Formats: sequence, C-alpha cells, structure tokens
Amino acid sequence: MQCANNLKQLGLTVHNFNATFDGRLPPLTDQGKGAPTGHGLPSVFANLVPYIEATGYVFSPEASTELYHGHSSVGFPFRNKDGTTYTRDGGMANQVWRVFIDPADATANQLRDIPMTLPDGTTGHYATGSYVANGLLPWGVRGVPGLLPGCTADTILFAERPQVCRTSTGEDIYNLWGLGIYSPHMPAFATLTPAEPPGLLSTGQVAPVQPFPDEGAADEIRVRIGRHDAEPVAPDFPSPTQRIRSGRPCDPRLPGTPHAAGMQAVMADGSVRVFARDTSAWAFWTACVPPSSGP
Repeated sequence: MQCANNLKQLGLTVHNFNATFDGRLPPLTDQGKGAPTGHGLPSVFANLVPYIEATGYVFSPEASTELYHGHSSVGFPFRNKDGTTYTRDGGMANQVWRVFIDPADATANQLRDIPMTLPDGTTGHYATGSYVANGLLPWGVRGVPGLLPGCTADTILFAERPQVCRTSTGEDIYNLWGLGIYSPHMPAFATLTPAEPPGLLSTGQVAPVQPFPDEGAADEIRVRIGRHDAEPVAPDFPSPTQRIRSGRPCDPRLPGTPHAAGMQAVMADGSVRVFARDTSAWAFWTACVPPSSGP
C-alpha cells in the first residue's frame, strides 16, 4: 500500500510540473541534446522534487554540483519553499527520500554515498531509490501540451526497479534516483542512449523496437539494448518485468518488483496498475508508449 501511495504521489507530481510548464515533462537527464546545463544534473526525479506536495525543498538547477551530489560527510545549505534555510549532511541527490523508496524493497536500507564518475571526471555521491521513469516517454520535450491528458490510464509514467540489482556475475547495479546521466545506474527503464553526441555511456537497458506487430504476433517483437543505434535482436528474457527475490540474480536491463502479485506502476492519469507476472510482453510494452506514437 505504501508503494502504491508513493507512486500516486509521483504521478501527481508530474501533473503539477506538467501544468506549470504548459504541457512539458521534466528532462530525463541533463546530458545530450537539449540538456538544461550539460553538467550531468539533475535527474528527472530531482526536477520533480520541488513539485512534491510533501516536501518544502526547492532545488535550483543553477546550484553548484557539490550542493547537488555532495558526500554525506559534508554539510550543505538547503532552502525551503518558504525561504528558510538549513543544513543537511550531503547534497540533494545524496538524500534518502521516503517517497522514492518502496518499503518492500529489501535490497538496501537507506543506502547513500554511492560514488559515480561523472562526464567531467569528477565524482558524485548518490542515494538509491525503488522507482524508475518510463524512458519511452518524451521527457523534456517542448511543444507537447496535453500529453498527459492524452495518455490517460494506458501509459506508464513510473514503475519499480530495486535499489540494488545483483547480476548473475555478482555485479551490483544501483538505482540512483538523482543520477542525471545516461548510465545503467540511472533511475529509468527502457531508456536507450542517443547516438548524438558521441561518447555517452550506454544505459545497458532494453527497449522495444517500434512500431509493434499486432498482438497476435507478439513473438515478433524485437528489442534494442543500451543504445538507439544498437541492432534489433530477439529478447533473451521471458518477460520485460521481473520479480526480485532474495538470493536470486537480477537483470539490471529490466524493471522489477519485490511484490508477489506483480509490478506496480503509476499511469498517466495518476492511477496505479499492477502488471501481473503473466502479463504479455506486448501488453507491457504498448503501455509504455503514448497513444500518439503507439501502434
């Protein structure tokens, strides 16, 4: 129930942002074409923080990078919406936010200070989260007024992904809610790194090739892995969602949930939907694409 409430709040927050910026969605990253600052910050979740009703914090994109992803051993001044200031240990992206964590996600416990090397060679420190943005939406795109009302209850905004995904080879892939660069650790799913500008890190994530075949030919769906210019391949996984169980390997390319009933996701109308484990790949992937660009 708490996970569903968190997702509902995130959905409402997107609508608050969308209404404030005339139909625009927040940027998914701060990297690549159209990046607000080009310095690898902030993430989609950080852009949404000022619009979360439960928080009084305001983050300015013009703030220093240290203020954004500083280590918890260093105190940084924060500003409330009412203008008051106070000091917190660590930067904005290195804070543990309850709204970003599913209580059923046992892969981490208030994990922070995860070091990440940024494009300029510096190191940022980040906290983990349990939710990810749908990378198939036009995040940060201008000129799409009415996008959210048009998506209704059929399009996913955010889904679940564990704070820490341990692969079959023992590698830990983190879900860092404040990481605003293309990376396997970014808080998104179905996101592919653009080909331009060159040199951006691959996400390693899986996204379907569009347009989709008819539902009756769902086994013909092909996917790209990591990059927009990757060759389409047949999926090597049984489902685009996974249940995360203790002691079992996790596939960091895919979203995942600790809930036995299925993966929860908040839709564009603010409702929360559960995608059961037997949900077909066709049904899930088509729910990730806005109607205007769907099959």
